[in-house]
Amino acid sequence: MPFDKVKPNSPVMIPDPLQQHLQALFGAAGHVVTLTELPLDLLLLNEQQCASPFSPEQVDTIWQNMPYWAFVWSSGAALARYVSDHPEAVAGKRIVDFGAGSGVVGLAALKAGASSVCLCDIDPLALQAGQFNAELNGVSVTTALSLDEVGEFDLLLVGDILYDTRNHDLANTLFTQGKPLLWAESRAQTKLSHHGPIAHYAAETQPNIGGFDEHTQIHIYQHQPV
Repeated sequence: MPFDKVKPNSPVMIPDPLQQHLQALFGAAGHVVTLTELPLDLLLLNEQQCASPFSPEQVDTIWQNMPYWAFVWSSGAALARYVSDHPEAVAGKRIVDFGAGSGVVGLAALKAGASSVCLCDIDPLALQAGQFNAELNGVSVTTALSLDEVGEFDLLLVGDILYDTRNHDLANTLFTQGKPLLWAESRAQTKLSHHGPIAHYAAETQPNIGGFDEHTQIHIYQHQPV
């Protein structure tokens, strides 16, 4: 199923820090849309307001200050759909959505029956956006800037941060938590799994401005601690 159907919702009061960050980078505001495949309401960048093409300098500035929370990345979309399709993977469990961004994976887990969700991200604006998105969907989440702040949990959900070899120290940290791990990758076969993927999804980033995220074939992997 393609993950490309969105529709505007009624206007809501979006927190000023989030709007200001988007305006400074893109010259565009955020708006609330409904992801009809799940469904979930999320704050996303309003791509129709973006002036394009961006200059090379603007692109560099955007990537250095990327508001990952203003997008549903293809890997996050796929992992959210996986937990929606397989509620038994999260039902009754205390979940950490690591590198949460918009919180789409954690929110999907709550809809699938997770007992609690903590959104974990190093970006304070992502945590604010995640709280805002949780309120939009009538659910409660906690937030943390690092795993050290999380407390007890049962399952880690991770979207597309382990493909880069520069992140393997982080991967080792995640894999030594003694907890099960589900993660999604939008690149080739991960070198971190002893087994092949447990599922495949086709998913697209929303919004995908200028096609900067061309990865649409997503692999879902599972790690069970020994």
